[in-house]
Amino acid sequence: MTSPTDTPPAPRGPRNAPLLIAFAIMAAGLGAASAWPVNAPGALAGAMWRAGLLFAVMAVFLVVLPRHARLPMQIFIAMVSGGAAGWLLARLGHEGFVSDYIGVFGALFILLLKVVIIPLVFVSIVCGVAGIGDPRKLGALTVKMLGYYLVTTAVAVIIGLGLVTAIRPGVGQDALRDQTLHADSIEASQNLGVMIQRDLLPAVIQNPIMAEQRPLVVIFFALLLGAALAAVGKDGEAALRTFKSLDRALITIILWVMALAPIGVFALMARAISELGLQYIFTLAKYCFTVLSGLIAHFCVLVFIICPLFARVSPMRFLRGMTPAFEVAFSTSSSAATLPVSIDCAARRVGANRNICGFMLPVGATINMDGTALYVAVASVFVAQVYGIQIGLWGDLMIFLTAVMVSIGTAGIPGASIGLMSIIFTTVGIPLEGLGIVLGVDRFLDMCRTVVNVTGDCAGAMVISRSEGFPVGEGASE
Repeated sequence: MTSPTDTPPAPRGPRNAPLLIAFAIMAAGLGAASAWPVNAPGALAGAMWRAGLLFAVMAVFLVVLPRHARLPMQIFIAMVSGGAAGWLLARLGHEGFVSDYIGVFGALFILLLKVVIIPLVFVSIVCGVAGIGDPRKLGALTVKMLGYYLVTTAVAVIIGLGLVTAIRPGVGQDALRDQTLHADSIEASQNLGVMIQRDLLPAVIQNPIMAEQRPLVVIFFALLLGAALAAVGKDGEAALRTFKSLDRALITIILWVMALAPIGVFALMARAISELGLQYIFTLAKYCFTVLSGLIAHFCVLVFIICPLFARVSPMRFLRGMTPAFEVAFSTSSSAATLPVSIDCAARRVGANRNICGFMLPVGATINMDGTALYVAVASVFVAQVYGIQIGLWGDLMIFLTAVMVSIGTAGIPGASIGLMSIIFTTVGIPLEGLGIVLGVDRFLDMCRTVVNVTGDCAGAMVISRSEGFPVGEGASE
């Protein structure tokens, strides 16, 4: 069965010819523009090697790599090769070519991610809340489930905010703050690459739905509408089916965009390294350390505190039973793809009640994202620190509330949280261009936080099974 992380296989043989011809035309145009005016010394040679480099980048990341590697490996290769290319071109004095022309691919990737985020959050929250069912009918089980999900998500966000405030990985990064990933930094230049990034792409790629609405307004209305659809029962089924179809369609668009992630990451990493040098690598390492510390801390809370205290399940038994689910979650970066394995591990291997697992885990894969909530909170504060933005207590509270709420609307697919960070950025006043700072390492952190997401769901199934009076142990679910 195909994993959500798999990209469709690239067409082989003659089918690639039109695509390669299009790449060659685009590369020739950008290469010539980058060496303009043509009467300058060495302009022709410069245009030729730059066009060749652009063509190679497009061919490798859009045709060759998808044939031979899965998306995680493609992104890793893009990150390493982008850093190397950015460093080398900077040493040769071509920083402008990297930021203005290679940077076009990074700008395109970020804009495409942003274009469907508000509709996706709205539709996902509506489906997630409505899919729970009418709380008056489901009774205490739903109340317990929602209470557990909200509490553990809140704990995760508090852990993340505490660590990023204590470690302060983005403080003192003046060079990173002044990098040209910020939109204002390219205002002075008027070459074709800059005009594409600043004028053409934003004019074409925009979200036409709810674009001017504040994110919290959209989230609040989605919560109300989802609850109302659940309350009206059969009368709301037609609307709910429509929302579910829209949800699948928007997720499909996200998956299409993620197929462009390797070339986008290559461009963003090349641009950052060409402008900042190795300092950017050290900054990202400190940021990764902060996120991973938070994820490990929350994982320990779930396994070593919540499971033994509230579910009376020993941590070792839980870890042994859930190992297959952890492996699938880490390799696929998808809570949705892990769901069948999660249900089997929680019910058969650990011993939670199978009916409760069948009810809670699909809901949890939609609305309970502890690791994602922690991650977006850390990423938001980190980027704010880089830009020198003083968030304060009110900003921390807004990040807390928004992170908890947007985790409800996070699709259980790889990379979905990248775009959802823009919700928090907009709410707190962080430049959206700051997304480019963290995109290079997002894929690895996505793999790690998916494990925490799955752990939170399965630990909740243990807790609720015990609270409902079902034995939790070997064979108990049968």
